[in-house]
Amino acid sequence: MSYVPPHLRNSASSAAAATTTTTTIRTSSINLDTDRTKLSNSSSFSNASRRSSSSLRLAVPDPVFPPWKPSERVLRMNPEQIEDVRLRLNVDVTVTLDSPPAPAPVESFTDMCLHTSIMKDIAFHEYTTPTSIQAQAMPVALSGRDMLGCAETGSGKTAAFAIPMIEHCLAQPPVRRGDGPLALVLAPTRELAQQIEKEVKAFSRSLESFKTAIVVGGTNIAEQRSELKAGVDVVVATPGRFIDHLQQGNTSLSRISFVVLDEADRMLDMGFEPQIREVMRNLPEKHQTLLFSATMPMEIETLAQEYLTNPVQVKVGKVSSPTANVSQILNKVSASEKIDGLLALLVEEASQAERSGHPFRLTIVFVERKTCLLVADTMLNHACASNFWLYTSENNLVESSYLLC
Repeated sequence: MSYVPPHLRNSASSAAAATTTTTTIRTSSINLDTDRTKLSNSSSFSNASRRSSSSLRLAVPDPVFPPWKPSERVLRMNPEQIEDVRLRLNVDVTVTLDSPPAPAPVESFTDMCLHTSIMKDIAFHEYTTPTSIQAQAMPVALSGRDMLGCAETGSGKTAAFAIPMIEHCLAQPPVRRGDGPLALVLAPTRELAQQIEKEVKAFSRSLESFKTAIVVGGTNIAEQRSELKAGVDVVVATPGRFIDHLQQGNTSLSRISFVVLDEADRMLDMGFEPQIREVMRNLPEKHQTLLFSATMPMEIETLAQEYLTNPVQVKVGKVSSPTANVSQILNKVSASEKIDGLLALLVEEASQAERSGHPFRLTIVFVERKTCLLVADTMLNHACASNFWLYTSENNLVESSYLLC
C-alpha cells in the first residue's frame, strides 16, 4: 500500500472500507483531523481541500531519501581530526542521546559529492570554500538528519540549506501539474523570502526544469496561484500567505519532504507561531526539517522538541548574543527631538571620521513611511550625508543626491 500523508488518512481509510475494488486513481475529500486545533480566522484547510480534490488525483509518490556519503578523504577522518576541524571553524555540535554521531565537517564543496549541475553553479558564482556553518550544516542536511542551526546573519546559512534542499529535490519523482511542492522554506518577511529564493535560483540555474515560487504578501496572489497549480519544486513563503493558498486549495502539503524554518526566532516574535504549527502538524510523516535561529529562547527549544526528530544541533560562534561587530546604543528622546538628535549623531560621526582620517561610515536610517521624506529633506538641507540614497518600503530607488559632509 502506498504511503498516505496524515491529512489524507481519514478519507483514505473510509474510502477503503466502502469498496473492495482497488484503483490507482481515487476521488476523495481531504479532511484534517477534527480534533486538531484550527486557526481562529479560518475553517482550516479542509473546505478548500474538498474543493481542490473534487477532480481526480494521482496517487502521491513516496519521498526518496537517498544515502549520502562524502569523499573518501573525509570518511577517513578520525574523531580527533573531526574535533580539530570543528575547533578551527568555531563550530559546536551536539546530538541527542542514543543518536549516531553527526557527520564530519567538510571544508571543500568537491568533497561533498554534490550533483554535477549544483557544482557547476557553485563554480559559476565563484564560491570556493564553505563557510563555517556550511561546512558542518550541509553534511548534516545531506545525510537526511533533522537539524537545529544557530548562526549569525551573514554567515552563509542560506546556502547551507539551499544546496542540500536542491540536492534532495533532484532525487524525488518529478513534480506534476496539481502537485504540491517538494520543499518548503518559511521566512518571517517578504524581503528575506526574496533573498532566499534568489539564492535557490542561483544554485539551480543549470537545472532547466527546476522551478521555484515565492509566496508572500504585497504581490499578485493570482500569479502565485497559477505558479503553484502548475507545479513547483520549491516554495519560499511567509507563513500567512502560504496558509492563504492552502485554504484556497491552490497548493497542498502532500509531497513536501524537506522543510526549512529560517529565522524562526523572528517568526515567533512576529506572532507566526500558530501558522507554523498549523503547517508542521499537517505535513506528511516522512519529511526532514531544518530550523535556523540566531538566538535560542525557550520557545525555539520547545518548537524543536515538538517538530524535529533527534536533531543535530550546530552552533557557530556565540548564541543568544548580538554579533560581535555591532555596537548597540539606545538614546531616549522625545518625538519632537528625534530629527535633531539624528542630525547631531551624524555630525558627531562625521567629525570623528575626519579627525581619524577615515571615510564616513555607511549609515542606514530606518524611519516610518510618513516621515521618510521629512527626514531625507532635513538631511539634505543640513548637508550631513554623502552618496545619499532614499528607498521606499517596496525597495524601489526613488531619489539620489550627492553631498559633501
